[in-house]
Amino acid sequence: MRRLASTRLILGTLLAASATLLLPGCSSPAKPMDAASPAAADAARNFGFPLGFSPSKMDTTADPRQDFRRYAGGRWLDAATIPADQLEISGYLVMQETVQAQLRDLLQQAARTSGAAPTGSPTQQVGDFYASGMDVDRLASLGVQPLASEFDRIAKLQGPTALAQELARLQLITGGGAIMAVLTSPHPQDRTRMAIYIGDTGLGLGVDNYLKPDARRIRDGYIAKMTDYLVLAGSTPEAASATAQKVLALETRVAKRKLTPVEKRDPAKRFVPMPYADAKRLLSTIDLDANFRALGLPTGGEVVVVEVEALRERNAILAESSPEDTRAYLKLELLRQMAPYLTPAFDRPDAAFSVVLYGKDVTPPRDKQVALATPGLLGHPLSQLYVAKYLTPESRRDVEAMVARVKAQFRARIERNGWLSPPTRAQALAKLDRTEIRVGYPSQWIEYGKVAIRRDDYAGNAMRLNEFLVRRELAKLGKPVELDQFAAPNTTLPIVINAGYDSSWNGIEIPAAFLQPPFYDPKADPAVNFCTMGAVIGHELTHGFDSQGRLYDASGNVRDWWTDADAQRFVDETAKLARQADAFEILPGLHLNGAIEVTENLADVGGVALGYAALQEHLREHPAANRTIDGFTPSQRCFLAWGQLWADKMNEGAMRQLLPVDGHPPGVYRMAAPAQHERAFYEAFGIRAGDRMWLDPNHRVTIW
Repeated sequence: MRRLASTRLILGTLLAASATLLLPGCSSPAKPMDAASPAAADAARNFGFPLGFSPSKMDTTADPRQDFRRYAGGRWLDAATIPADQLEISGYLVMQETVQAQLRDLLQQAARTSGAAPTGSPTQQVGDFYASGMDVDRLASLGVQPLASEFDRIAKLQGPTALAQELARLQLITGGGAIMAVLTSPHPQDRTRMAIYIGDTGLGLGVDNYLKPDARRIRDGYIAKMTDYLVLAGSTPEAASATAQKVLALETRVAKRKLTPVEKRDPAKRFVPMPYADAKRLLSTIDLDANFRALGLPTGGEVVVVEVEALRERNAILAESSPEDTRAYLKLELLRQMAPYLTPAFDRPDAAFSVVLYGKDVTPPRDKQVALATPGLLGHPLSQLYVAKYLTPESRRDVEAMVARVKAQFRARIERNGWLSPPTRAQALAKLDRTEIRVGYPSQWIEYGKVAIRRDDYAGNAMRLNEFLVRRELAKLGKPVELDQFAAPNTTLPIVINAGYDSSWNGIEIPAAFLQPPFYDPKADPAVNFCTMGAVIGHELTHGFDSQGRLYDASGNVRDWWTDADAQRFVDETAKLARQADAFEILPGLHLNGAIEVTENLADVGGVALGYAALQEHLREHPAANRTIDGFTPSQRCFLAWGQLWADKMNEGAMRQLLPVDGHPPGVYRMAAPAQHERAFYEAFGIRAGDRMWLDPNHRVTIW
């Protein structure tokens, strides 16, 4: 749970055309370690096991032909327990704790030394921001006072022009805004020019929780949380409860008009270009000219609208609502987005709602809360400190070499593809050749030096940073397209444990923090690294050609480059993946959602296949590496490493919240399902027809 993720993510989700790996080693049993070493700390977090592939995690009493998941990671699964402040546990989460510990060390060191650092330097800004968030006594004494002037502005609001100006103000200081958000990004059909986007902003709950009859308990908990927030801001309990009830009704109406997770993957449904005059009619209750002027944007021309029907409903709600109700809603939206930077008293309603959702309080301790808040606002300055201390040039070069090898394997597979027609194959090869893969960190860092960061102004720091970041993006309009590298909070910052493909620029970024166990280990044998990091690279490459990625061309434009026959064959093949996932019962009565997980499952299939193929090529070139280790062949270690990579346990409440809407299947599924489409998997473990791990060849996917 990323409670303090930057509100700028609300804007990012409007446009995201990316697919990520998110939920998302040693060659012998672990040896005694120095208790003070990083490896010892990782082992302690990982229930005594090394963080990375190890036979010690296996249950060799299990039969891999019947239960590969148990065979690959049974001992780890037996030992693993979900921490009290978490909703799941996996190697990924253990790795995340390792990186968070590294970041907290950097933050604490920066806070101790910021006074001696030059003003505007990464150390000064990161250190003073962290110190301002850790001063809980001052924050508690201030309460909601840092928002007093903003509340006064909202209280005086009258008419469409003032409303439009206030929406612009809220977007600037929160990064997310309310009702609507306006930002710039390359045009979906012409990535060579910047366009203005208008989108509906986020909701306080997942869409399903507004609409499902059996989610009444969650809705009641949400009302209680909003009520408590407003009481902390000075409202009477009665007035706060009435506002919360109205907000729930309002958001329920919007939720009914939101695109479904599957619909969002169709760029033609998500991004709707229209004349500016049509957008003004769509948002007739808001003075769009005044909003654009406040944001420094020109009026007229064309805009791209995201979530058209949700915005249409927002407009209808504004037309029907009294000015008092609109002001109350805006006040709550401001409070909701800025609460993480105010008094720690807001932890109490958050904790209570966490118990409603998940059956447990997962509110992080204060140092972790502030550490989690920092990347979304000071991502590049913090990343600069991290890269300087933790990334080695050797690891970066090794992974870049792996990238080249995996990409070459993908090219060979497209060239050999037997079902693509020549025109589609030519387009696929052109797209692959244009796919850019970056490793570690950007070639140019974003410069934050002019933003004033003070040790005594946590909320003010957040507002100034949000305004800097929003205005920086808006200022790109009318200029040559130049996308920031490694800049997306929670997905591609160098300090994020993830890898991501973005269709909009046809590129992949693998952050620096990702280059460590369990995804990459410079001390591991090739079978382990090619089927963890190599498979991740293959996974991301495959995203460029999955159900969503294939709708974009080599330049990142939304364009259909498939023949009708090829497209139909693709759809037919991916339907097999949907059926495979639909049949998997994760909890009694709860199956996976194959339709929304199909892109990730296809990427996993591609990742396993490409990682394995790259390994075989490496072994042919380095025959000395083709050896049995700990009784396992390179092929066996490959699939075992992949299986251990995804071993996990998840809180049932979290699982029931995520599965209907999250495109990433749980790790327990990913451990084996992708390998079932790879012939070498069956050969490695002697799996035959009739075994539980056998998947009929007619049900296996043969796309890439």
